[in-house]
Parts: sequence; C-alpha cells; structure tokens
Amino acid sequence: MRLTLAFLSLAAVLSEARRCAAQQKPNNLVTASTSGALSALKYTNVGATGSYNEVTDIIPGTFPTCDANPFCVTQPKQISGNLAPFDDEMTVAFRGPLTLYNISVYQPTNSSSATWKQVSSWAAGAEPSNLVFMNNMGGQESGEWSICAGSSQSYASGDWTAAVSSANAQVATGVLDETHEINIMTATPCSSDAPCTGFSRGTANHGWAGSKFFVMTFDMPASSDATKVPAIWALNAQIVRAAQYGCNCRGVGPGGCGEVDLLETLAADGANPNQAISEIYSPKGATGSGVNFFARPTTGKVTYGVIFDVQTDSIAIQRYTDWDYTTTQITRSVVDGYLNAPAMTISFEDSSNAKRANMPRSVMGAHKRRRWH
Repeated sequence: MRLTLAFLSLAAVLSEARRCAAQQKPNNLVTASTSGALSALKYTNVGATGSYNEVTDIIPGTFPTCDANPFCVTQPKQISGNLAPFDDEMTVAFRGPLTLYNISVYQPTNSSSATWKQVSSWAAGAEPSNLVFMNNMGGQESGEWSICAGSSQSYASGDWTAAVSSANAQVATGVLDETHEINIMTATPCSSDAPCTGFSRGTANHGWAGSKFFVMTFDMPASSDATKVPAIWALNAQIVRAAQYGCNCRGVGPGGCGEVDLLETLAADGANPNQAISEIYSPKGATGSGVNFFARPTTGKVTYGVIFDVQTDSIAIQRYTDWDYTTTQITRSVVDGYLNAPAMTISFEDSSNAKRANMPRSVMGAHKRRRWH
C-alpha cells in the first residue's frame, strides 16, 4: 500500500510538472505588482462544500401592499467540488461612470479543457455575438414588476438608461453613466426547452457555467457626483434572474450563492475613489484584497482578464497590456500561463483567512450592495 501511495504521489507530481512545462508564458501582462497597487490577484482553494439558499419562488403580492409573508421562498441547495458555487452560471455586472469598449468570453470546448473557444463577444457600436445587455427595469418594455419583488431583469437600451422590448434592439454605444447599471448574459433565454437553475421571472437568460474566461477593455472616468463611483462584479446568475436587489440567494457565508467584486471603488468615508478593491463571497465566508487595490483607470482605457477555472479551483484577475479580440480560441497552455503568472495570491481555505477591505462597508456600496439573510 505504501508503494502504491508513493507511486500515485509521484505520478501526480510528474503530471503537474508536465502541465507547468507545457504552459505558455503570456506576453501581454503589465509589469507585475503583487502588493499595494496590484497588477493581478488570484483566489485559490475556492470551491466550497455546504449549501446556499436557492430561491424557488417569489410570491408577487397584491397591489398596493405586499401581502405575502414570506414572499421570498427558498430552500437549501447542496454544493461541493472545485470552484463551487462559482461553477454555476455567472453574469458580470457594471456600474458607471464607465465606458466599455470590448468584451470577449472563452470557455472550454470539452471536459479536457485543452481548447477554450470564444463563445461570446462584443465591440462598442457593433452587434454582439451570443451576448445580451440587461438591466433591472422590468415591468414595461420587457420583464415584469410586482409589489413584493419589484422589477425583474429587462433588455437594456443602446444607451443603457432604459428598457427595450427585445434583446439588443438598439446598438450599444458603450457609455454607462454614473446613475445606471447593466449586466451581461448569453443570448439563450430560460425556457422549458432550456431551463435555468433556480427561480426566474420576467425576462431571464442563461449565464456562463463551468470554467469561463472574461476579457474586457474599459475605463472608469471621474464622477461628477463623489457618491457615485464605478464597479465591475460577477454574480451567480440566479441572483439577477430572481431580483438583484431583493429576494435572491446573495449573501456572505452559509446561504450565499457566490459573488466576486472584480474592481469595486467605494464612496464610503475613508475610501479612496481612485482605488478599486476586490472581494469574494461564498458559503465559505468572505475574503479579499484588503488594503491592496487596482488603480481606477480614470484617464485611459485598460484591459483586464478574469478566469474562473474549475480544474485549478481558482479565480484570477489580471491586467493586460492589450488583447486581440479577433482571437477565436486559446489553448489550455495559454490559460495555465495566465493562471501561473505573478499575482497577489489569497487562499480561500476558510473565512479565517479573510483580508477584508480596511474601510467601512455599507449596504449602499459602489453597486448598492444589498443582501437578504
């Protein structure tokens, strides 16, 4: 038995050595900085074993009062394994002031993850491919509204300030003002033929499940109102399909279904609005960049990549010098090159490793953070 265990251990070491040897070193990373003003951050040991409170129903109530108690119906959903619950379908959300220039999403073509294919893409002023811009203005042009749950998701207008009747009915300019938010989903609606996990209502689309690699080029210009600051964050898609700021599975610790603040500037007392922090929330608890930060790009556009990788149980956030958005596929060796590049590394073994931001946290943060417990 000892010989067998030793052999298996050696085989695992050799397999990892071969994987590392095969990786391709990226040539588009900015100069590495792993503390203070960051160039990259990586969360490891992400996967949780436990449960979160999945929404199974929302009782709409009878206008003019929400007469259903409770109106938010949930039940525990068990999870385990690498990246859980971030292997669920995810969406990426944005709050202005922010200008988006390009978005590309890559995912493995099969279980071996040898090749990652571009599955969604968009450039400012152009029609997107398998990508829909949405907001939380349901109830008139698209989506729905109820007295208990408020507005559902809706299809966003081209200037991202209103709802329209169909997906991408207007070409998006890429400019998001400081009073609005949007999020991106795939072009596949939830339906009986393609059901979505958890409860959904109104206008509801699928997100990106399993491993996924988002690349985005954007800037975050100065705010005219100091209380309105930009943010980019990733959410379990179930949150927006139920009610992003109402009845949902959002939360810290047991009950929460997963959120990563990728670059979040804060308007709280003591916060520097030119510094963007990162934090992660799951059934494990919460941890993050602490006093370290990404510089807010107020004077020029930047490109970031965000990798959610099941195989290595990690999430990487990195700044690039550039990205070729015509790239339709990348190899696993390229992905490994990014995942193994220098970065501030935070192990999410448990919440005792937390490195929360050393500043006040408000329920009205950069993106109006609200959680239901």
